[in-house]
Amino acid sequence: EGNSFLVLDEQHFAKEILPKFFKHNNMASFIRQLNMYGFRKVMHIDTGIVKQERDGPVEFQHPHFKHGQDSLLENIKRKVTNSLV
Repeated sequence: EGNSFLVLDEQHFAKEILPKFFKHNNMASFIRQLNMYGFRKVMHIDTGIVKQERDGPVEFQHPHFKHGQDSLLENIKRKVTNSLV
């Protein structure tokens, strides 16, 4: 529908794709970064059981990540943390 993206093969993605754009090949680190920018994993429920990550594709979505609406991308920003000094 154009409001999310899929990682079809986590192992291939981590080994081949992540190192091309990041200084690591760690899928967990990539997911933490996505979470910092407000992306959330889409949970799929099959036959009443929540599927585990390794069962197939992993899907992520963000309210401002929409196919064909590039102007929304500027709204995807890293969350700021309130640090007490």
